Amino acid sequence: MLNNIRIGIPIIGSKYWYAGVTIVESIISSITQMPKEERPKLFLVINEENLEYLILYDLLPLHEHLFPLIDGLIYVGTNINTARNLIHYPFIHYVSADQLFQNIDLLLPINSELSPGHPAIPWIPDFQHHYLPQLFSVTEITKRNTIFQKIADYSPLVLFTSNDAKKDFLQLYPSSAAKAIVLPFPVHLKEEWYTGNPYQIQEKYNLPDKFILCSNQFWMHKNHAVLFKALAILRSRGQDVHLVCTGSTTDYRNPNYFNKLQEYIQVLKISDHVHILGLIPRHDQIQLMRRSLFVVQPSLFEGLSLIIQECQLLGKSIVLSDLPIHEEEHYGTYFARTDAEDLSNKIVELLPIASPGPNLLAEREAKAEYNKKTHEFNLQFCQFIIGAKEIYSSSVRDATFSPRASRLERITIVTSLAPNKDLLIQKRAIESWVASGFHVVSINTQAEIGMIQPYFPTIEFITAKRDASETYGKPYIYIDDILSYFSTQNNRICGIVNSDIHFFKKDLPAFMSKEAANSFVFGPRLDIKSFNDISSGTFYKGFDYFFFDKSLIQHYPPAKFCIGLPWWDYWLPLIPLLSKVPVKKVTTPICYHIIHSSNYSIASWKALAIEMMKHFSLAPQTNDVYLGYLNNYILDFIEKASTSIEYTMN
Repeated sequence: MLNNIRIGIPIIGSKYWYAGVTIVESIISSITQMPKEERPKLFLVINEENLEYLILYDLLPLHEHLFPLIDGLIYVGTNINTARNLIHYPFIHYVSADQLFQNIDLLLPINSELSPGHPAIPWIPDFQHHYLPQLFSVTEITKRNTIFQKIADYSPLVLFTSNDAKKDFLQLYPSSAAKAIVLPFPVHLKEEWYTGNPYQIQEKYNLPDKFILCSNQFWMHKNHAVLFKALAILRSRGQDVHLVCTGSTTDYRNPNYFNKLQEYIQVLKISDHVHILGLIPRHDQIQLMRRSLFVVQPSLFEGLSLIIQECQLLGKSIVLSDLPIHEEEHYGTYFARTDAEDLSNKIVELLPIASPGPNLLAEREAKAEYNKKTHEFNLQFCQFIIGAKEIYSSSVRDATFSPRASRLERITIVTSLAPNKDLLIQKRAIESWVASGFHVVSINTQAEIGMIQPYFPTIEFITAKRDASETYGKPYIYIDDILSYFSTQNNRICGIVNSDIHFFKKDLPAFMSKEAANSFVFGPRLDIKSFNDISSGTFYKGFDYFFFDKSLIQHYPPAKFCIGLPWWDYWLPLIPLLSKVPVKKVTTPICYHIIHSSNYSIASWKALAIEMMKHFSLAPQTNDVYLGYLNNYILDFIEKASTSIEYTMN
């Protein structure tokens, strides 16, 4: 029964990110609509981090209206004196997370975080950094990728508020054992929304009778510029439209962004019709929505669709960008998100049939529809709570809980992405590895990481402690350093692959886990002109992928071979062959490579040939005929001494 379940809800959100507050409000409002004797007990939770936010973002006033609805307020931490000074309400005190979870059954939603070993349900709102990396710093991208990977590896359950975010998670982390659940928390109506006076709020801000409304923070991805451009297009056609904008004017990622938007408004010569109010009280914002002709949501990316739900609750029309998450709501008029002309046309279509609100009849109909939707959601939420408690209970009972085990057994591929090569081809290659279920690491110099990391948000980057710039003219990564990295990891099976190699076999990790145990597995690529015609590909006389048992690392002596330079692909299988370790060559075409010109020098080829001779006590020779003979001899030896195997899985 739900009445035996105790749910903790972290205090999240701020006046700058009211969506977090809305999610907390939605959970509490949904549960408190149930009969008191049947519903679970609810506790708002404040931790040490929240204490700082209580001051910075003035959090408590945003949540105070919820206090009468909950069963208690909890503070978790050791800074009890500060907590008493800041929290002017009775609260329960637990010193640690362990003590907290002795007294609650579930904690949700943990906003893009993880609480290992506890029944805390992580919530990932979106993967914006994957689609718009230019809006994030390298540090932010790394942080998000790291925590999302940990959630994928260690959490038995992940919560999403849209099908679009769930789809991204399954594509980006295909080997995760976490159960992905979509729970689209509804916006809960408040009676004071309908009893407020929108005319009075219009006069408060000295606004015209007819205006359209955009309620978004002035953040780069909110795409105000396309809306301003659409207004300018309308003005050029002789049709002036007043626009009211509410929301924070500060973008922490780009502090000068709002100033640039103001300059853009001046350039477009529409400043007399754009009314920017900034942050205003929530009540005022809702009343302006009621009063508006309609709402416009031009955003380039969203993790929630709250503004659409608010329009639905108020019976208000909305023009919105054609994002998949917006289209999930099946409400409003959609425009091509980067097309100001299309947006201006959609605005023109609505203007003749729109009038200043409120539309009391539409609001009554919307409230009736709301009651039906919230009843359906409450049933869904109850099932979610029961299922989540069972999932976490099972993970505690089962000592072999799969997400953590799968992480330890998961195969890591190490590569070194090349900024000077076609990044699109490398991106497609890396995505094929991730889709197959591999964990991917790229070792690069710090300068290279700064250039390429935003294009590869699904993988881990390691900063090289050294590189071969002085020796070979470019920052190639030494094979020794890749092997050294693997020696510090938990992976039993290790992989090294060129960054432009594409894998298209479904169960390749399982195949390599089996074949590379106590062995070395490698193979050639199939060179192709395009992915539209792989049947005409030809095998390359060299090798591009290598999977091996971690125990084999001990056999490799120090050497100067680098990934991406000649001879390294011979060096890797040659050492285990000479060490009498089982070496297997895959004869089935499992990897593909778009043909391109080679960019290493003859000088490096000769220098590394001499390096190869040195390790086999051969007298150094630079004669081209001799070096060609050496190349063919080693290749022939590798081919004949290896055991041929075929890829036999799906």
